[in-house]
Amino acid sequence: MKVQIKILSLILICQTTLSAQEKTSNLHGPYLGQKPPGKTPEIFAPGIISTDKHEFSCCFSPDGNEIYFTRMNPEERQNYVMYTRLQDGVWTEPAVAPFAGPFTFEPFISSDNKRVWFQTGKVADGQLLMYTMFAERTDNGWSEARDPGEPFNPMKTMHISCTLNGTIYTTDISGGMGTESLGRIRKVNGEYKILEKLGHPFNNVEKQQHPWIAPDESYIIFTVRRPGQKPVSVLYISFMNKEHGWTEPVELKLEMEAGQPFVSFDGKYLFFTSGEQGKGDIYWVSSKIFEELKPKK
Repeated sequence: MKVQIKILSLILICQTTLSAQEKTSNLHGPYLGQKPPGKTPEIFAPGIISTDKHEFSCCFSPDGNEIYFTRMNPEERQNYVMYTRLQDGVWTEPAVAPFAGPFTFEPFISSDNKRVWFQTGKVADGQLLMYTMFAERTDNGWSEARDPGEPFNPMKTMHISCTLNGTIYTTDISGGMGTESLGRIRKVNGEYKILEKLGHPFNNVEKQQHPWIAPDESYIIFTVRRPGQKPVSVLYISFMNKEHGWTEPVELKLEMEAGQPFVSFDGKYLFFTSGEQGKGDIYWVSSKIFEELKPKK
């Protein structure tokens, strides 16, 4: 009986693998060959990226040839950074990223395509703490994960986004989980030294987090959590004005739960996470929804 069960399990695994391979074998072109969305959000790559598991927090490489995202199997309660890439004109089957172990999430590729940032959990002094990690791109793929140290860790930053000149925008969790705010780390003499909270007009309410910054720092999109309201999680946008100050943030009217934003490097699409806790999917929508909000010159 045990042998029969093992054989049946192997058959099911093979069928699942073949099914996934069949789904990706015909995917060509930008964005996994998916039909671009309009101003109404749509699930991105259903059955391939967005499945019956919990997917959240995606990013693309600057050349658009790689997609990284987080997947959690609700039964295992483990997060893994997954990826798919365009190889010989065809998108590969999503697999665990080379640098990613259990409980890794929120990937972000730097604008120069040379570094991937992500989050993980580490046990320190008997406690499971949040750490920001990175890996460098090499001729043979990604390096082993590295700890950037201060001012990122331990338990100080979460969800990395960065500009062309290397300035990092992040969620400041230095006060502990539940105190999330928007933060920034600038390079000083080529090094990251100080984590600072963003000033006015940001952080005027609690639980502002998950910033995505435009590579040229012309606008920022971030998550605002609103316990007790519906939707609980929404996205806001603010633009850099002529005086190099920020405009008052305004909500993006997506009519659904939304968090962990990412805008494609071509500026055409906003990606975000939506869905029930543990049953999320990745959505995308045309960037026209916020282009229309830009202040008139």
